[in-house]
Amino acid sequence: MNRLKRSVTMLQKWLHTYRIHIIVWTAFIFWETVMVIYFLGQLGTFGNYAIHYTLNITLFYTYALLLDKATTFPNGALWKVPVVVVSTILIYLGTVTGVDILLNTYTNILPGELPSLKVRISKVLYRGSFFLLFSTGYYFLKRFIKEKTEKSRIEKQRFQMLLEKEKMEKELAMSKNAFMKAQINPHLLFNTFEFVHQKLSTYSPEDAKVMLYLSDMMRFAANTQHNEGFVYLSEEISQCENLIGLHHITQGAIYIEMASGPDLDEIKLIPLVLLTILENMFKHGNLSDVENKASIAVYTIEGKLHIESRNLPRLVKSKVGFGSGMDNIRNRLNYAYHQDAEITAGIDEEGFYQVNISISLSALNMAPKLMKAEQAITV
Repeated sequence: MNRLKRSVTMLQKWLHTYRIHIIVWTAFIFWETVMVIYFLGQLGTFGNYAIHYTLNITLFYTYALLLDKATTFPNGALWKVPVVVVSTILIYLGTVTGVDILLNTYTNILPGELPSLKVRISKVLYRGSFFLLFSTGYYFLKRFIKEKTEKSRIEKQRFQMLLEKEKMEKELAMSKNAFMKAQINPHLLFNTFEFVHQKLSTYSPEDAKVMLYLSDMMRFAANTQHNEGFVYLSEEISQCENLIGLHHITQGAIYIEMASGPDLDEIKLIPLVLLTILENMFKHGNLSDVENKASIAVYTIEGKLHIESRNLPRLVKSKVGFGSGMDNIRNRLNYAYHQDAEITAGIDEEGFYQVNISISLSALNMAPKLMKAEQAITV
């Protein structure tokens, strides 16, 4: 039952797809039949009509298909088209002639005796040329519709691209406008820091340093070159030193050492790696033990950048952002440097919390270039 339903559905779909062809062929066959009856006064057998119209319709669509294949590449069409025309006519001539002989010999479908071979060949050639002519017209009509449809699709795609480009330009203009507006607040904030610093420096020089540290760190965060996604490692090291100095003023005695190699000035890294490690120390580390100082070391060796931190953890863990900072660093390193970056973190045998990061120097040099190339393609 299901197979029957599927067959009926497929038949309905086929009839709907080729309904115009069916209507045109039905009208053509009806018109020719009426003309034959009107001019000759006789009507052929149904078998004769069915067999010969099947051959003619097959010729019509086969020739159109072969013509399409022959003209796919214009360079070879000059010799392919004549070959297709001649070979199609010869095959049609041989097929129809052979079918007529078989029908006349073994059936009663063809009434009367067959005419001479010369007459039969002339009739078949005329009939074949007739359908080849209409098939050629069908081919050009089909090609015209196809080219028109493709042109319409390209124009629609181009129009869509123009709309998207216009939308992107508007969004870019809005982003630039928002960026210009956003710059007002940092400038106002820096001016306020400077005013407070000048006032405090008269009464409490130590407290005035807080404003210098904050101002410098805010400028680092708001610097427009960070929009590229990378910062000079030496600049972030300076901000780590500012943050340490700020905590010395606000928290008193803390014991943390920071060491960096002399060859880091030209190295660029994704921002906030060192600052996040340092902030984790302040949040979760015990920095008040003078015998077990916390430390951060940044250096290059054997073609790799190494970042190592070590500190005692607090006895009571802070629940604020615990673990999220390191997960963020790990995800960002994987995104920027893929397999060229490695990070490990955990408690060592002596009870110290350690973070070890190593990144290939070649990957550090290549990442900013790849980022600029992607931005250029996007724009």
